[in-house]
Amino acid sequence: MAKKFQFDDEDDIPESGYQQPSHIDELENMKMQESSEPVEDTYGYTDEYEDFDEEDSQPMSKKKKKFVWKWWYYLLIALAVLMIAFIVYIFVLSSNDGPVYGKRCEGLVTIPKDLQTAAIDTVKKENSDVQDITIEIACRQVKVDIVYKDKMDTKKAQKIAENAVQTLDKLVGKTKEEGKTYSTLFGKIDNVNQYEVNLFLTSQNSDDFPIYGTKNVQNDEFSYTLASVRDKDSAEKAKETLNDN
Repeated sequence: MAKKFQFDDEDDIPESGYQQPSHIDELENMKMQESSEPVEDTYGYTDEYEDFDEEDSQPMSKKKKKFVWKWWYYLLIALAVLMIAFIVYIFVLSSNDGPVYGKRCEGLVTIPKDLQTAAIDTVKKENSDVQDITIEIACRQVKVDIVYKDKMDTKKAQKIAENAVQTLDKLVGKTKEEGKTYSTLFGKIDNVNQYEVNLFLTSQNSDDFPIYGTKNVQNDEFSYTLASVRDKDSAEKAKETLNDN
């Protein structure tokens, strides 16, 4: 049997009959090494992406929006300022006891609230014709408002109103000069004028009502103004004058 010829390294060839050249293996190893290392471009930046932050990929305009003032923002601010100013104004007014009179009220004798209430209760108890009565002190004025029953007699209404003032006067208890109807509460104390009185009397279905009554510190009697017309002839002449104009 003839002996088969073979090369010396033929024993290393796998049974498949093909052996990959060594230079190909070297090329594949080089490629694997290159793929595992960062690739630098011409500017020195690598293609390696480590600790990638999704927020960094968003545009700057989406990350942080610039606040822009709009015209209606200014309107809202102006309305808020006006509202605050109005609240402060109301608070200041409510903290005062009515209008500011300055020095006009200096030297006046104080009329306590409980005495005003006592006078009201007395008038209601003694006069069934009185439906309602209020007494208010406004600096140098005592205001008495009385609501009478329907068709109230004028003279009787005036008398009840004057008695109401005298009742308050007695409750306060100031001295009264001889022959005077009212005390110094409605006159002078230490040369200082005290209270004037204003009456407002009303009654339904009565021609003379409403009736206005006043008394100043120099007089001891009331003067009245009625709603009814006393001099009808003068009233007619006045109407004719208005019609001619």
